[in-house]
Amino acid sequence: MRTFTSFLMGAALLCSAATTQAQSLEFRGVKANARYDDGETSHNEYLGWDYETGKAKFKVDQGVWKLSVTADTVTSEVVYGDNLMYANSGAVYVNDTIVTVYSRESDDDATKMEFKVRWWKAADGELIREATFPKEANLESRGMSYNPVDRKVYGLFYFTDVALPVPTDELDPEDVQQGDTTDAGYALATIDLNTMEITKITPGIYYDNFVTLACAPDGRIFSMTSSGTLVEFDRTTGLIKTRTVENENGEKEEVNLYEPSGVKSQFKRQAACFDYTTGKMYWNGFVNNGMGYNDWGSYGPLSDKQWRTNRKYDTALYEVDVETGKATLISGIMNRPSLACMWIPGKDGSLPTGITAPVSKSSNGVSVYNAQGMNVYNGPAAGMNLKKGMYIVNDGKSSKKIIVK
Repeated sequence: MRTFTSFLMGAALLCSAATTQAQSLEFRGVKANARYDDGETSHNEYLGWDYETGKAKFKVDQGVWKLSVTADTVTSEVVYGDNLMYANSGAVYVNDTIVTVYSRESDDDATKMEFKVRWWKAADGELIREATFPKEANLESRGMSYNPVDRKVYGLFYFTDVALPVPTDELDPEDVQQGDTTDAGYALATIDLNTMEITKITPGIYYDNFVTLACAPDGRIFSMTSSGTLVEFDRTTGLIKTRTVENENGEKEEVNLYEPSGVKSQFKRQAACFDYTTGKMYWNGFVNNGMGYNDWGSYGPLSDKQWRTNRKYDTALYEVDVETGKATLISGIMNRPSLACMWIPGKDGSLPTGITAPVSKSSNGVSVYNAQGMNVYNGPAAGMNLKKGMYIVNDGKSSKKIIVK
């Protein structure tokens, strides 16, 4: 008999039917998908021919979008586009830098998959560099997020060939021959955005349909699942936090921290982030799970032909209370975008990718680091003569971000 241990949970997110009055907020995010009112998933415009480069010029919507929240309305627009800014395997924003991960067929062997990783300047979409990694790098994620407490980037990555936590002698010989001593699933891990090296934390794997990941200002790590479940991960063990309850048989059992509600999203790429000035979590989720009853009373996928009325592709912005698990609908989003990552400009709390722990080298002054993590100045604060750009200034006690214009 095939046996294996899995980490499971059955709680779902509490979601109120009423909307909430939101303060005026502006979000940025990398487009994963969209659905315009005309039914198209992308809007590209031919701008003419560039005789200098010998190429056609297009205005594209694959890139960074802006979500603007005013009262209870969320509008969307394209900030800048680049067809290479595609993130079907995940993306993350860390202090003016966007990293996108794109899985595709290998140029050398169409039977093999590989990851194309690109680093971008978030301000204008300028491509910084790109690199290719093999499938074995395990760069497919359901979300990545910068953690301000330990200054690491965390992600829920898809691992393959993970050894199951079951002794081989407890397995049926036929199962062992079939390779059932290993399996694939998701685990919490950290990632070095310079090398894209992943360090797995979760001892096993989870089989849940995670759709995003977000780190709070206090370092707590949260995820959403397609069933609408809010879960919290232990940063040290990589395990989902639980609480002990007594079941109907009087036995003690571990369940998820948050109570179920039956509200469901979809198992498609989504995004979440925190406002570091308020500690609130925001989630770009779907209005429904894409399932429903047809005219004959059968339950199944909602009709694609009736997507305007059944709201199959509608996305929304939710505010999530990480203490109660309650999610409150702010509004549906114009053009129905789903994002691969999202952030609130100026309220994300991140530090430059290359800086892990700035330490002042000046006993009576400050140390200054540029966006690449290089130490560019040590001395009195009044003596700084910096070029235009973003810097981290450390006085030996604390660090702060400054922008020289």
